Amino acid sequence: MVAQARSLAVIVNNAPAKRHNSDSKINVEINGILQTTLDVENMLELFDKQTHDLIPHDGYTFVNDELSLTISVGTQKHYGCHYKLVIAGQDLGTISLRRRTRFKKQETTKFENLLCALIYPLRNALLYHQALLSARTDNLTGVFNRTALEDSLDREFELARRQKMPLSAIMVDIDHFKLINDTHGHQVGDAVLSSFANCIKSVARKSDIVFRYGGEEFVIILSNTSLEGAALLSERIRKAVESVKIDAIKEDLNITASFGVAGLKNQEMPGKLLERVDQAMYSAKQNGRNQVSVIH
Repeated sequence: MVAQARSLAVIVNNAPAKRHNSDSKINVEINGILQTTLDVENMLELFDKQTHDLIPHDGYTFVNDELSLTISVGTQKHYGCHYKLVIAGQDLGTISLRRRTRFKKQETTKFENLLCALIYPLRNALLYHQALLSARTDNLTGVFNRTALEDSLDREFELARRQKMPLSAIMVDIDHFKLINDTHGHQVGDAVLSSFANCIKSVARKSDIVFRYGGEEFVIILSNTSLEGAALLSERIRKAVESVKIDAIKEDLNITASFGVAGLKNQEMPGKLLERVDQAMYSAKQNGRNQVSVIH
């Protein structure tokens, strides 16, 4: 795959005076259209639509590692141009434009000029995205919070129904967490929660969504995953939790967790799935803790 790297600042070609009036007019028009939305994906789709005829292409990909954001549109062909978007020293991410034939110099120059219409609206959209993300994130553990769970579960439910894919959920509860708090203090308790969440994220797949449900309870939503697959993942996490070391305390503090697993049934609503996965987790607690309970 061929890619021509570029580092894009606010003024892409560092020579704005050489632009034709027609180019400036196009940029103003595109900029106005892009400012109608603060949704990053929608903005990039609008930018693609406005620039496709000006610079024919088959697809593009935008990546912002800081926000764990990757958006792809169209198909990813052999030839491409790769741009790093920078404004006032702030790295906004990278955008790659691709097609089946090589880009000509005049085309890449034109696209760099067009990117000037994108960069300010994109910065605002990313700030908005970051603010929404912060409102949906648990400050202590860094995973999504319960508010985000409700929205995500509804979205994954609709996707599973529409594409006829399996959807599974895992509920996890740290064993004897109150005793840990009472014995070692809340600072150690917070360290346990943080380390526990990091352990889950390290074992879970990128497509799995982790939430702090409340207190020491966590929920994992697994799209396109069977009940058996969710049970296997739960067992891997359970074993990993047993080896977690808590940096906030010198003495050995072994933590374990109980897991409930359930899969979405036909005609079942999202709330019912959470009820059943909670029942499964409670069963694991009742039967001795540090185990995985699957409810069919």
